[in-house]
Amino acid sequence: VSVSELPKVEALGVELRQTSGIAAPVNVQTGELSGEPFRIRHELGPDRQKNIETITGTLQKLRKHFGWNKVIGCSFTKALMENMTEDDDGDYQTRREKVQDLLRKSLTKRGQVAFFHAEIHTVGAGYHELVWGDSRSKEVWRHKTVLVCTLGRNIGAVLFNNGRRVRNSPLNELYTSSRQASLPSDAGEYKFLPPTPGSESFDEWTSLLDDHLAEITEAVPTGFDRLVLVPTGRIASTDRCIAQALTESTQLLKTKDIAAQRGADMLVVAPEEEVGIVRGMALAAIFELQISQARRALDGVLNDSKILQHLSKVQLQAIFDQMDVDGDGRLQPDELCRALALLGLERELDKLVEELDSTHDGEVSFAEFLAWWRKHVMEARCVVTTSAKAWKSIITNVNPPLNLGTLVLLKVTFTFCRSCRAFEPKWRRYSEEFRDIRFVELVGNGTVGAMEFCTKELGVKVSPAFFMFRRGESGGELIEQWTGANTERFESHVRGCLEREQARVAQGA
Repeated sequence: VSVSELPKVEALGVELRQTSGIAAPVNVQTGELSGEPFRIRHELGPDRQKNIETITGTLQKLRKHFGWNKVIGCSFTKALMENMTEDDDGDYQTRREKVQDLLRKSLTKRGQVAFFHAEIHTVGAGYHELVWGDSRSKEVWRHKTVLVCTLGRNIGAVLFNNGRRVRNSPLNELYTSSRQASLPSDAGEYKFLPPTPGSESFDEWTSLLDDHLAEITEAVPTGFDRLVLVPTGRIASTDRCIAQALTESTQLLKTKDIAAQRGADMLVVAPEEEVGIVRGMALAAIFELQISQARRALDGVLNDSKILQHLSKVQLQAIFDQMDVDGDGRLQPDELCRALALLGLERELDKLVEELDSTHDGEVSFAEFLAWWRKHVMEARCVVTTSAKAWKSIITNVNPPLNLGTLVLLKVTFTFCRSCRAFEPKWRRYSEEFRDIRFVELVGNGTVGAMEFCTKELGVKVSPAFFMFRRGESGGELIEQWTGANTERFESHVRGCLEREQARVAQGA
């Protein structure tokens, strides 16, 4: 995880289950909790509307407990989803989206949080496993395919390719279909309690579990490298020793055999503290926020905006991965079509594919996407970035396009700065007036790396802050700086820099 490229370093992770909800603030840079976990217990029943009120009420109480108004990542189980929707609400995908919408509206309708993302709990478990769990070593997942399955009342599955979640795969239909991969419970409909290890019913239960896991494992369309089983809920309870029992050599034989045939090893995650999914969902929400910001930048390019956002390679990889729904590292025309629909854009698909596909093989690689993006951004007179790395790629480019000169004017702003917003129209006008200078805006609180760069390297204490640089391969040379939104001061500094630069060039410096 490139933490410096993430828009925030902290989020509230929430895990909602049939019997309770638990939350904790998480530092996604370290995985450490910045507050004690807080749990609220609740009961569900046959009344769907009452269940919705109960769950959204629990979510609100968790938010209020921490006084949280920033980023929230929330997980929910398939069983919870079924108790919040009706059978005739549609297939799994439709019902999942309905629950996501219900949870989101319960928090965002009054602007109570800055960003909210909800997802099935398996996603959170997968992120936690690859970032902080037993599979965190890059040697385990880099350039490899990892299948993560959660074990609870239902079996969940999520596929990661080279550390990135595959958003569309046969697994989505398999483990969430109407026939379900649900497991029997000893505690009734609204509470899940698996059988006790060593009992006859436990052997029957693990046999059924093995059948479902074998089917899921066999459904992965290509070979993969690791199968990770993550016990959740009561299965993860250490006093019942279920997870330990599943590791015995006599258990899950079909699944082990198929995994071995596909070239994968199998790992059953040892039960740990109960906040693994909470951690994973906090990180998932930060990733989704990054993608949301990147979408807006792509929107600007596709709509021929005069001011474009300069994204780093890591940020561009994030939006490419979201468009690449099958995770094969290449964009098909139908994937581009879905991406345009997601952005609400109308763009001639054939023309866009022609622009992107420089090799004319009918597909778009990340390298082609990167080259296309950089071409458009390089042709923009004004660029906005939230990445310190993207800024450094601009200032070290000694062969600028558009007949631009050697000077680059950096404006540091913050999203909460009123003076910055008021100065924006003047900034655009000045970019057209002083056409020899490249105008770059860095949003100081846009990412963790940008904040560190602004405060530690540039020493910004007042905004907007302006820095005139001369391009250079070693990082550029700072030749003048000033602060404030005063137009006379701005023009005086800019004209003075231009005059001195022209004199320097005339002298052959």
